[in-house]
Amino acid sequence: MINRLFFTVVVAGIISSNFLGRAGQSVSADTVEISGGGHLTGEASRKPNSVVVRVDDEIHVALPASRVRRVVDSDQLAAYRALATKAGDDAELHYQLAVWCVTGNNVPGDTKHYRAHHLQRAITIDPEHAKARAGLGFKKQNGKWVRTSDLMRGRGMISRAGRWELPESVAIEDFQQDTDVNAKKWIKEVKRLVALVLRNTKKSPEAFAALQAIDDPLASNAIAEQLMDSRERGNQSRNMRMLWVRLLGKFRNSVSVKALVEAGLMEDDDVIREAALDELVKYGAGSAVATYLPCLAKNDNFLVNRAARGLAWFPDSELAMSYVDALVTTHKTEQAPSSAINAGFGDGGGGLQTGGKKKVFVQTRKNPAVLALLQAIEPGVDYGYDEQRWREYFANKRSTFSGDLRRDL
Repeated sequence: MINRLFFTVVVAGIISSNFLGRAGQSVSADTVEISGGGHLTGEASRKPNSVVVRVDDEIHVALPASRVRRVVDSDQLAAYRALATKAGDDAELHYQLAVWCVTGNNVPGDTKHYRAHHLQRAITIDPEHAKARAGLGFKKQNGKWVRTSDLMRGRGMISRAGRWELPESVAIEDFQQDTDVNAKKWIKEVKRLVALVLRNTKKSPEAFAALQAIDDPLASNAIAEQLMDSRERGNQSRNMRMLWVRLLGKFRNSVSVKALVEAGLMEDDDVIREAALDELVKYGAGSAVATYLPCLAKNDNFLVNRAARGLAWFPDSELAMSYVDALVTTHKTEQAPSSAINAGFGDGGGGLQTGGKKKVFVQTRKNPAVLALLQAIEPGVDYGYDEQRWREYFANKRSTFSGDLRRDL
C-alpha cells in the first residue's frame, strides 16, 4: 500500500510540489523519511550526496542527503504491509493497526506518521469511530465532532508544553520566568561589584556606590545571599554588611523578610542583628514572631535566649504564657556509648566488656532574655524565675473586670 504524499521535493534541481505517488505503478516499497516531515515510498538508491527514489518506471525523485532523515528497507515493513492489506476498508482494523504501529518496535522509523494515517483512515471509513476520533484529538460537542484544540481555543485557552492553560496563567508563568532570569543576572552583577569592593583598588568606591544605588526588588536574592554568606565567611566589613540590611529593608518582599528574620536570630554581630530587627519592626514583624516563638521550646538553651532577644523587638502581652513557659527550660543531651574495652570482675567471675549504655544528661537552665521579655510587657513587675507566680499574675490580670456590671433599667 502506497501512502498519498503532499509535500515539496527537489527533482533534478527543479521544485516540484503536490507530488502524488501512484499506487498502481509503484515499484518496491522502501520508505524514505524526509527531514521536517513527510515521506516518499518507492525503490530507494543511495548515492554519495543524495537518495534517488524510483516511484515508478517514469518518475525518479532525487532528494539531497541533507533532507533525508532515514531510509526504511522494504523487508522491515513486511509485517506492516500484511496487516495494512488485511485492514482494507474495516475501520476497527485500521484503528487496531494504528495502535500496533506505535507498540514496541513493530514499525521502524516515524511510527507517529503510521499511527496518524490509520486513525485518519478509520474515521474516513466510519466517521463515528469514537476511539479513532479520540486518538486524533477530537471531542463530541453538541452532537458534532470537533478537534480538542479548536474547542479549547474557542474557550480562550492557550496550548503550552502539551497542556491547555488560561492566558492569565501563561502570563504569570512567563512573568515568573523573566523574573527568575533577571534575579540570576543580579546575582552575577552583585558578586562582580562585591569582588571589586573587596579588592580595595581605585575602582572600589565606584563599585560600592553602585551597590548602594540598587533599587530593584529582583536583586533581593542576590543581596540576601551576600548577607548570609558574609556571616559564614567573615570576609566583609560591618559597613558593607549593614548595606545589605538596609537594602533588604527597602525591598520589603518575602525574600528580604526571610533573610532579615534569619539575621535577627542567628547573627553574631549585635549591631547587624539589631539593625535587622529594626527593619523587621517596620515590615515583617508577623514573620519574625511566627519564627522566633516556636524557638522558645527548642532543646537548645542558646537558641531559646536568641529567640527571646528577637521577640523583645515585638513584645506582645497576648503571648505572656508562652514567655512564662520558657523562663526555665530543661535540656537533654546524649552521649554515645563508649567503644572502650573494660575488665569486669564480680561474684560470677571476671571477663571483658565492650562499650556501655547511652548516657543522657538533663540540665535545667534559667533564661535571662525571657525574663527581660516578661519585664518588657509588664514594667515594674518582677517575679524572677518563679513561673508559678507569673502564671498566677497573668491569670488574675485576665480575670479582673473593671467595667460596670449593672444593667440599665
